[in-house]
Amino acid sequence: MAVVSMMNFTGDTDALYSKMQTMTEVARGLARKHGGLGTIIARTDDGILVLNLWENEEGRHSMAEEPSVQESLAFAGLPAPAFTGYEVLEMHILPEAVTD
Repeated sequence: MAVVSMMNFTGDTDALYSKMQTMTEVARGLARKHGGLGTIIARTDDGILVLNLWENEEGRHSMAEEPSVQESLAFAGLPAPAFTGYEVLEMHILPEAVTD
């Protein structure tokens, strides 16, 4: 059962996004191994929101436990996020609408 995880980081949006680049590189290399389906990083009024789509709950947790993920998080100096996860009831992704 697919799940979406949401991480809210509060602070200067541009600085947070810059710090996320290290995490993004590491995550892209490991996501499929853990059932990662996609990521969206969005600007909020007070920081950034990271949405990750996973094949299942176990995958999102096993990804978070990867030593290289934890190391890159520490290296980036990101603040602790407000973290939530939800079961996906329905999902529609239009291939022609997907952008990098």
